[in-house]
Amino acid sequence: MENLFGEIEQPKIYEVNIYADEIMNKKCSYTNELWNYIGIIIENCKKPILDEIIRERFMNNFDTSSPYYEKNNKVIHWKEMKSADEVNICKRWFNYILNNENFYFYLLGLNVSKLNIEEFDQENEFNSIYNRFFRAAVLYGVKTFFSDYEVIIQNIYHEQGQQQNHQYFPWHIIHKISQSEEKISFSCSEVTFLSKDHKIKKESNILQLVDALMGAITNIIHGVEQSKKSNNREPLLKIILNKVQIATSNTYTDEWVKKHFLIRFFPKKKTTIDDRWRYLNQFYNIRKLKYIEDISYGERTLFDQN
Repeated sequence: MENLFGEIEQPKIYEVNIYADEIMNKKCSYTNELWNYIGIIIENCKKPILDEIIRERFMNNFDTSSPYYEKNNKVIHWKEMKSADEVNICKRWFNYILNNENFYFYLLGLNVSKLNIEEFDQENEFNSIYNRFFRAAVLYGVKTFFSDYEVIIQNIYHEQGQQQNHQYFPWHIIHKISQSEEKISFSCSEVTFLSKDHKIKKESNILQLVDALMGAITNIIHGVEQSKKSNNREPLLKIILNKVQIATSNTYTDEWVKKHFLIRFFPKKKTTIDDRWRYLNQFYNIRKLKYIEDISYGERTLFDQN
């Protein structure tokens, strides 16, 4: 394409990697409705964060004979996180991502209780729902974070799970987006499924970060059950609480949140399958945060901690 001076302008192209995970069956404390969540981190390959995430994990100390190496080499899983070593790794990760211009995160919450189940495969309901909304999450994230550019998706990394055994999921997202989007293409032909163990594949470090972020954010949204494990994790909520509050409010007072840290929910209300406008204006971001209410009423003591 020529500019005003007759010069040929090269298209602006981003190459990205996508890291994805999910959380299932979170019950709303106010309505008892069931929620599923899809979380993705999009990595700009020209300004990759993987090596930085690994450096933060090990505090730049890769000496395997060091007594700190094994302390920092633990697999991070939000539900199982209990040791100070694991919490400290997450603290460094959370502090690293805040206001980082090379970090992009999107969380999509699905109110399963308001979905029209008739629209999905009754014999494989979970995968049918997940397949559709995972594609929607990837599309929205890529288009929002890189709105003025062509994007080549180099890899899609997803935690191992039942999706990998579905006949459509590993390749369907790539096929559908390639058909419908002129500015998004792929260098991969299928989703790559990885375990959470970074000792097997280094990319799993970012999958662990997705898991930790999703766990912390959904604890803020749904509240935290009192337990020894949850008490250990609560200082992590404090690090990202302000960003989550802004992302789930009606005023974007933080430009970084607007450009790098998105949270949305779907749908606002249940509609009938024959309603042709059923998806119109059904995505939203304003949500009451149970954890804030618990703090306000003194049920939690997070802000009394050092």
